Amino acid sequence: METLRLEEILVRDKFENLNGVLKLLQDEITPIARNYFVLSDDIVVRYRKNNGKYIFYVEIVAERVKPYGKHL
Repeated sequence: METLRLEEILVRDKFENLNGVLKLLQDEITPIARNYFVLSDDIVVRYRKNNGKYIFYVEIVAERVKPYGKHL
């Protein structure tokens, strides 16, 4: 019972601090993006709220796309 309450508090706290979530997403996405692109600048993660829902935008500025496996 206490564990569920703690999880609830942590989830609620995470979404009340959206700047922290944006930074976390940026930190998680950057290494993945570097596998595919030569980055020109830091990745930017933004959001807006629309009708009670969150819409996230990820902006990646790249000098080039790295070659990857088979060509589609």
